[in-house]
Amino acid sequence: MSRSGRQSALSSVDRLISRLRTRWRTEAEILHRRGADEQAAVLESCASELEQESRLFSLEALSLGQAEEESGFSYSALEKMVRSGRIPNAGSPGQPRVRRGDLPKKPGAAGQSSNSEPDLAELVLAGKR
Repeated sequence: MSRSGRQSALSSVDRLISRLRTRWRTEAEILHRRGADEQAAVLESCASELEQESRLFSLEALSLGQAEEESGFSYSALEKMVRSGRIPNAGSPGQPRVRRGDLPKKPGAAGQSSNSEPDLAELVLAGKR
């Protein structure tokens, strides 16, 4: 899978998070102007937490078994990608791991709807496991 294919799968979620974060910060600015500083602080806090969780989610190192479930690629295909350097190894040589943000997404894999957009409900539920 090309790097651009991997990025387009991730960028849909990244764009969603960016839009939501921007919206919350814009609404917080409006609330500040209207004297609702406590409510603005809540929105700013939510935007910051969303950004931090998004970053942590992307940096989480997955076992190849977990990566197989999320990417749609087989364990052996992922193992070959790590061994060849196509995907950086976030683990050790004997116990490879892949950061979620580096994970390629196979078209039509779990977590993607038929129009190549991520299934957001599935992504949210995956974070609660």
